[in-house]
Formats: sequence, structure tokens, C-alpha cells
Amino acid sequence: KMNGMHDTITDFSALMRVVGPEIREERMGDVHRHMENLTEQEINAQLEEDRKVYTIDKDLPPENHEHAVKIMLAFEKILELGDYAGYSANFDVFKGDGRFRQIGLLAASNLMAKGYGYGAEGDVNSTTLVCAGNILCGMANFTEMYAMDFKRDSMLMSHMGEGNWKFARKDKSIRLAHRELGIGNLDNPPTPVFMVEPGEATITSLVPLKGDHFRLVAMKGKVLDTEEHPNIEMPYFHFSPDSGVRNANTAWLKAGGSHHQAMLMGNQLRKWQLLCEILGIEYVEV
Repeated sequence: KMNGMHDTITDFSALMRVVGPEIREERMGDVHRHMENLTEQEINAQLEEDRKVYTIDKDLPPENHEHAVKIMLAFEKILELGDYAGYSANFDVFKGDGRFRQIGLLAASNLMAKGYGYGAEGDVNSTTLVCAGNILCGMANFTEMYAMDFKRDSMLMSHMGEGNWKFARKDKSIRLAHRELGIGNLDNPPTPVFMVEPGEATITSLVPLKGDHFRLVAMKGKVLDTEEHPNIEMPYFHFSPDSGVRNANTAWLKAGGSHHQAMLMGNQLRKWQLLCEILGIEYVEV
């Protein structure tokens, strides 16, 4: 886990017994080894894929983009070799290892778009839900409750720079930004920047309680069609809960919901409820 992220802590054994996934810890040394063993053909192929997906900032240094691609491809090899459904990377380990020039924001975004689950900062609870969401609905996203907007009766949803770009608005290009970020005191990580397609959406949080008691907190609402915020250089959107931002957030906190969430487009409450019934998990709708 990442220091200070106390609402994301879970018991790995209980998670496997009740929810199902086995959590394994991989070494950053293996990630770096895979980066070193990549071929020019592999790197260039992913760079070309990125050029198809993103409008790339002209001032983004090519070496920064290439390093981000190497991190992504190395994580993908770890996922393939371990037969993993998803992963979570603690930002602190990138700096602590000493061999990485940036944190892996592009890696998370591209790998989610490829169907892998993801949770930031060692949050395997969110990773679990994004993995489950991929199975339930074919495509899931990772996000965070960042700030409340009472005028819009909504919440600004955004994390450090990770987001499944397949959730992006169809009428706007997806930017790959040369964006300053002080996390870890490393170099600037190339960061996907986009707004999420407006429409009905469902967000969820997996809450580990005492022993084998887990709770899933779910909320339905709408992704609003809002103006762009040029200073938000990461994936973002305004989410307006059906129950209202004050009521929803109050109930969310009372139920123990974390600041990280899995997101699915459409009304997916019934699917989550059925999954909880199958697994014997408490279900709370707010």
C-alpha cells in the first residue's frame, strides 16, 4: 500500500476467500529487466499505436514518451507471464527503486484500454472491482472522488493521470500531455488528458470490514456534459449522483466507501447487486 492511503487497506487472505482474486507481489526489478530486454520493434510499434490514439504535445520530449512506453510494455509482460487480470502500482516504488525516470501513468491508461484492471497506489480493492467490471460489462475505468461542485450538484472525478481512454468523449481528441508532476520527484510523465463521454454511469467501492465481512457501496448518476478545464491535465469528468451530491457523499462516507472507485457506463446496479448476492457480500446503494 501507499503510505497514508488507509481507506484502501485490505486483508489479502480474506479478499481471496470471499471475493476470489489472489494478490501477488511482483518486484520492480523484474519490471526493469523487461524494460531492458524490449526490442526496438516492440517499442516503435507501441509508439505508433499511441500516435493513433493521442494528440501528442509538441513539447513532449521523445525520450519521455519512449520511457513511458517501456514501462507500459514491461508491466504488460508481467501481466501476461503471471496470467494476471489486473495490477496496482505504488507510486513510491518508482522513486525508491532508483532506476525509473517517471511513474507509469500512460501504462495504466493503455493497459486499462486493453482490458486489464487497475487501482492506483496499491489499492487492490479498486483493482478487483475494475477487473470485475470488465467481466460484467466488457469495459471498466478507475477514478477518484476529487472535489464536490455544489452548483452543479456533482463531484469532479479525477485521479493522478490514469484513465481508460476508451471512456473518452467521442467528439474531442485525447491529448498526451507533457505535464509537470512532482509525485516522487521524478521526471514529467506523459499523461493522457480527456473528458469522459456524458451519460448514465455507475461507480462502486469495495470496503473491507472485520474478518471476512466485505461491503460493496454503489452509486448511480450521470456524467455531465460540461466545459473543458484547461488546467486539469489528467482524465476527468463531473459525476452527478441521482440522490444528490450531499446525500450521496454523506451516505457514501457512512458506508465506508473509499476515495477510489471503479466506474462503469450505464445503470449497472443490478449486476453489482447480483454479484454481491453470489459472493455473500453486503450491498449498499446510496
